[in-house]
Amino acid sequence: MKAKQIRLIFLFEYKLGRKAAEAARNINEAFGQGTASERTVQWWFKKFRNGDESLETEKRSGRPSEVDSERLKALVEADPYMTTRELAKELGVCKTTISHHLRKIGKL
Repeated sequence: MKAKQIRLIFLFEYKLGRKAAEAARNINEAFGQGTASERTVQWWFKKFRNGDESLETEKRSGRPSEVDSERLKALVEADPYMTTRELAKELGVCKTTISHHLRKIGKL
């Protein structure tokens, strides 16, 4: 199931007056264990209670996850001994993002 469809079910359960725990149990029973955690349902119910019934998530702050693959490749080829930490600092992203993009471009 797509996330937006599950959020619509959260809203449905909220409109029926269910508690978050009950809603999570109902959803997991109908669509399979792990479809909805109680904590996630609580978060969405709080959002609905505050008057926001949109099913979109807010943009998150933090470091950008996009990396210029060509620049990354050039840096690695210029100095194959650069660490992921050094590459992350150079490109202004976290080292996990660098690791992901290195796999993506075939450089391990």
